[in-house]
Amino acid sequence: MILRRGLKLRTQWWLIAIATSLLVVGMTMDRTTMRIDNLIYDHLLQASFSASSPPSSKPIMLVEIDDDTIRRLGRWPWSRATHAALIDRLSAGRPKAIAYDVLFTEEGDPNEDRLLGQSAASSPIFFPMLPAVTANEGTAPAALMPISPIRAAAAGVGYATIDPDADGVVRSATTVAGAQGQWHHLMGLVAGFAAGREVTDARARLIPFSGGQGRWPEVSAAAVLAGEVPPELLQDKIILVGATASGLASRYPTPTGSVMSGLEIEAYLLQGLRDGAMIRPAGLWPCLALALLPLWVLMTLLGPVRRLPALASFALCAALVLGSCAAALILWRLWLPPGAALTGLAIAYPLWGWRQLAVIEQFMRVQLERLDHEPSLVPQAEPSRKERGVAYTIRLLRAAITRDREMRHFLTDRLDQLPDATLVLDLQGRVVIANAAAHALFTSIGIAIDGTASAAALLQCFRQTGSGDAVPFPPIGEDPAMCEVQVEQARFFLIGMAAQTSTEGARVGWVIRFVDISEAKSAQRQRDDFVQLLTHDMRSPQASILAVLETASPDRISARESVAIRHYAESTLRLADEFVQLARAENLEYALEQVELSDMLMDAIDDLWPQSKAKSIDIVTRGDEPLLVMGERSLLTRALGNVIGNAIKYSPQGTTITCTLRRETRRDGTIWAYCAITDQGPGMDADLRMTIFERFRRGPVGLGPKTSGAGLGLSFVHTVVVRHHGEIECESEPGRGTTFTFSLPSTTECDRNGAQVS
Repeated sequence: MILRRGLKLRTQWWLIAIATSLLVVGMTMDRTTMRIDNLIYDHLLQASFSASSPPSSKPIMLVEIDDDTIRRLGRWPWSRATHAALIDRLSAGRPKAIAYDVLFTEEGDPNEDRLLGQSAASSPIFFPMLPAVTANEGTAPAALMPISPIRAAAAGVGYATIDPDADGVVRSATTVAGAQGQWHHLMGLVAGFAAGREVTDARARLIPFSGGQGRWPEVSAAAVLAGEVPPELLQDKIILVGATASGLASRYPTPTGSVMSGLEIEAYLLQGLRDGAMIRPAGLWPCLALALLPLWVLMTLLGPVRRLPALASFALCAALVLGSCAAALILWRLWLPPGAALTGLAIAYPLWGWRQLAVIEQFMRVQLERLDHEPSLVPQAEPSRKERGVAYTIRLLRAAITRDREMRHFLTDRLDQLPDATLVLDLQGRVVIANAAAHALFTSIGIAIDGTASAAALLQCFRQTGSGDAVPFPPIGEDPAMCEVQVEQARFFLIGMAAQTSTEGARVGWVIRFVDISEAKSAQRQRDDFVQLLTHDMRSPQASILAVLETASPDRISARESVAIRHYAESTLRLADEFVQLARAENLEYALEQVELSDMLMDAIDDLWPQSKAKSIDIVTRGDEPLLVMGERSLLTRALGNVIGNAIKYSPQGTTITCTLRRETRRDGTIWAYCAITDQGPGMDADLRMTIFERFRRGPVGLGPKTSGAGLGLSFVHTVVVRHHGEIECESEPGRGTTFTFSLPSTTECDRNGAQVS
């Protein structure tokens, strides 16, 4: 299912990437996003060229026919003699060139026309024309040129129209128009004359507006005619003459955010052409590259193997687009329209997010339905099967959350019922759940378990018994053993830690249990005191009694009383010795070594030879193969001796005791050593056989010879064998003898030839 879902998501990724790419290519080719491009261009232009050079460094000067000029010289239009006088004043300052943006396309007074032509011939001057005047039907449109005296005297004639974009903002200009470049822009001619080269590029260029209104030196035409402008101010300047008066000149919005007159716009155009600073619109291929490259970067970052957050990826790609546009505009005077690229990003980002959410919602619904069908410890309400889509998934999710809360509540209640203090931790050791016993334990030592409690801090309150070291967390090793700790003078605990794993087997946390063993430790101390009492305080008086009997004169104690006192003293010593041996077997830390079972059997038989000889009992051994086991030699030898001694004790005179040794391989492949001790005594019934290894249980009474003992020998045997991880069995029937079988894990293996390898 996971693989199928991954393939489905990958297919959708490819479909979204390809479809969005085709859409972006279409928008790039038909300029669908022109409004967005213009908006971004205007803001970038304002930010990029706001720090242009001050007006004083510009070689261009504006001579404006403004409102003050109209007021001083009279209403428009002026006589051509007035224009001739203005040109003469300007020529007297020896400017580099004059662009006189006033149309003279109609014949006037011949004398004034001739005078105007003579004035125009005194300086390099350029005049405008009308490039496309509609002629009669069937004829091609012809240019409307200035009158012949002016055309003959002018350094150049060109069109001076301004073409705003569809939104009314002036951003670009074309320097060559008409068939085969027959018409040239007036400012292109002036710029070519000033720079010494012809401007013939027919493609539209973006005007490099570098500021708002008033960035050029401006003088009034009336001031020039009145001689108020020093000729030195006009020297080597490129002078633009045009109308700026209200109602006389058109004004246009520009990308700078300000409204400019046509004369000011022509000044920016002239400056850009003269300096070669016109902004070039990028061609189709660079625009396609800008539109597609960020889109595929975004889709790669948002792909099935995500490397960055989705929003960060989108922001990074959008910044890449805008940064590329700004860098190209500032460094190379190249305009890369970003609208199509940003639109593609804006479409791909939510579309891919929507498809991811759809796949995630489907996956969640399937998993929640599977969880809903699993058995739960806490009854839950069935989700409505009538609901579909997101509402159904939300209902399933709400049911799963409720189920999780109920399970947590159920788990917390069960943990609170545990008698031992228990902590549930996350992988970092923070306490997730603490049962009531844990709260009570740590409250008693002055620590409160809250949301910030950690296992490492809580375990610092405990010290390991013996070493006094703190309990390490996390525990050392994969399967840490329980350790005994002490928190106060008389409070002892066993601390056990276990790792929590998820259903996939990954470790997700820890469980720590604190078992109070204070009472057990107190009982252990009492038992040690009792053993000390038996080993010293009770044995010493009995030994003294026997010493008195040995040294007392016969006339002071009668023989009969002496025998009775000796019997009771020896019985007390024997009972104390058996108690001590049993306590030693139960509590001694065994020092295990590899020992031979047959050797220990022979040692036990040798120790009991006087008793067997006294009753004429033969002890026969069968099976002499070496059987190696890991054990404590003295305890195992005594256990074998106890069983053989009981066999001698309960067997009639002249009988035989058989000791059989053998090796056996069990079904799990382990090798065990067996020693079976069989006597010919009176045997035991089933009830006695079931309880023969309990304390103070005696052998058969009434069926054999009368014997003495405390009934602790077989309890000692059972304890020793169990602590060696072995087994002991008893088989007996009344009148047919008894067989005790020892079985211990063997460390002996055999090769194919029967040779023993340890």
